[in-house]
Amino acid sequence: MEKGDKLYGIFKFKCPHCHEGEFYVDRDPYHLSTAGELLDHCSVCKRKYEPEPGFYYGGMYVTYALAVATFATTYLAMMLIFPNAPLWLDALIVIIALVVLAPYYYALSKTIWAALFIPYKGVAITEREREQAAARAALREGN
Repeated sequence: MEKGDKLYGIFKFKCPHCHEGEFYVDRDPYHLSTAGELLDHCSVCKRKYEPEPGFYYGGMYVTYALAVATFATTYLAMMLIFPNAPLWLDALIVIIALVVLAPYYYALSKTIWAALFIPYKGVAITEREREQAAARAALREGN
């Protein structure tokens, strides 16, 4: 994985736009007091991480898909490794796996969702973005 690859930004929890700045207040999803708490914008490219209110609600679908994949994989592994184990043990192992992975999946789903909708452009801004920034600055000076 290298910069410019969507997987780099996703698994390193980096800005999806430049792959340089941090995406979360704390990169460790198991620090539960700040788990999933996004920064307002990238410290490097200044890209806002929440393009519109409620943008990350779609990340719930990603979390659901990750949870279903974990459920299926864990259950299948249990059936292959311990074919005679009681059903309650299979369910318990699946539940433990889902609970342990939940904070990681919560953070990962937001970075996946952002990577789907915020294109990678690197640190350099485009001419159009430069013009928009100049227009915003001119409006602020006019007020």
